[in-house]
Amino acid sequence: MKHKSTIIILVLVLIVDFTYSQEQNDYLRMGEENAKRILEETLKDSILHNVIGRNQILKDKSKIIDFAELILFDLYGKKEIESQRPYDVYKINEYWLLSGTLPKNKRGGAFLLIIDSRDYRVIRLTHGK
Repeated sequence: MKHKSTIIILVLVLIVDFTYSQEQNDYLRMGEENAKRILEETLKDSILHNVIGRNQILKDKSKIIDFAELILFDLYGKKEIESQRPYDVYKINEYWLLSGTLPKNKRGGAFLLIIDSRDYRVIRLTHGK
């Protein structure tokens, strides 16, 4: 009888533990070790099942401005970059060229940013003085 109650308690503990772990793991996670392996494989073969770099994915002018501002605000400050609006934005072949504008009576420089529309790669980023 004592052996039977020990088994029942053990089974209950396992059920509770299993139920608790299921509640904590409702999502299939990548995990850091798997992430490291995927990164290593990708760096060895960048075209391995990769949609980036083959076709233009950055097609919309408003999205390129949003993306550019993420970079520019971080580097030069939101106020500085917003003072260079309206931006000049041109799509030439697979590349977006963006530059800030300045009022004719203002001294200083503006940013220049060139981004590849196929992979969001920054080709050039500079800011005049």
